[in-house]
Amino acid sequence: MSITVGVIGCGNIAQFHFSGLEQAGARVKWVSDLDPARAQPYAERFGASVATGFEAMLDDPEVDAIWVLTVSAAHREQCLKSIEAGKAVVCEKTLATSAQDALEIVQAAERRGKPLYTSYMKRFIPAVQRARELLPSIGRVTSAYIRSFQPAGDLWSGPAPTSGPFFTPPGGVSGIVGNYGGGALTCCGSHILDLTCWFLGRPHRVYGHVHIPEGRDYDLQANALLETPSGPVHYETIWHPLDRIGLLRDGWDERMEINGLEGRLDIYTTWWSEVDTKASLCVHYNNATGAATEYRYPPVSPFNRAVAFFCENIARGEQGPQSRVTGYEVDELIDTITRSAELGQALKVDWKA
Repeated sequence: MSITVGVIGCGNIAQFHFSGLEQAGARVKWVSDLDPARAQPYAERFGASVATGFEAMLDDPEVDAIWVLTVSAAHREQCLKSIEAGKAVVCEKTLATSAQDALEIVQAAERRGKPLYTSYMKRFIPAVQRARELLPSIGRVTSAYIRSFQPAGDLWSGPAPTSGPFFTPPGGVSGIVGNYGGGALTCCGSHILDLTCWFLGRPHRVYGHVHIPEGRDYDLQANALLETPSGPVHYETIWHPLDRIGLLRDGWDERMEINGLEGRLDIYTTWWSEVDTKASLCVHYNNATGAATEYRYPPVSPFNRAVAFFCENIARGEQGPQSRVTGYEVDELIDTITRSAELGQALKVDWKA
């Protein structure tokens, strides 16, 4: 069963969602962007109408769902108006720029009984899904090490940038914070916070450290000890200048190591924007047999797999196995790690949903 959608935002990330919608057989009826020139190619590709604002698609009774692919700072208004119009919503990460705004979006969707998905597509990487299936085989979890090292050039040495998204004007806000609410913790580390919750359960206590260089309003590095129902998680995310580290020695070094009393899981992801050419890896060590098995899959777009999942459930009018609170959980952890770092002490996570 096909669904009809409207898409808000046609920037860089949109190409992956449009590919997924096309493969899922969804009808894209509306596209919208602040720059109509960015929307036009997608309008021509799908035979869609270009909306100067997004309200027109909300008034269209044929539209089942809204894809929100704008910067995080715009998500609250666009998600709330879409939900109020009776539409299902698929929103790019992060769901909002604060846990309170994310909670408001979740509660609105719950009141209307509408599906709401935050597009944490790394859940749909085949190697990640295989690791999730194998998790019970490693027995009681004793610890986990989860990191996202993402290459961004050298933002560490020399003076602070004087232009571009990483420029923090005196007394003002940088583009990265204005658009997304934070630096590495938000932009790099949000996906692996989602995977932490998905694999190991919600952390109940957090001790965080965040490095914000002088003259800037965003972090380049965040570390945290997360206490989960499955044991402690050592978490780190950073924008770094190292060119040849990681699984493929291309600078991308994102890894999960989960240790149990009966085995270990190692999960390695690759560049999110090169999903058609670079594959990920899961290594399962079984202590009973002494064997380590590698699960290597051909390159496959997790965006396509995620969008197919969203479309199938929206067509049925169901939320399905991914909870509405997924995006809120990550935003609550980001807020708690940030507060913990500011106070220099461990904090309980005040879950509100």
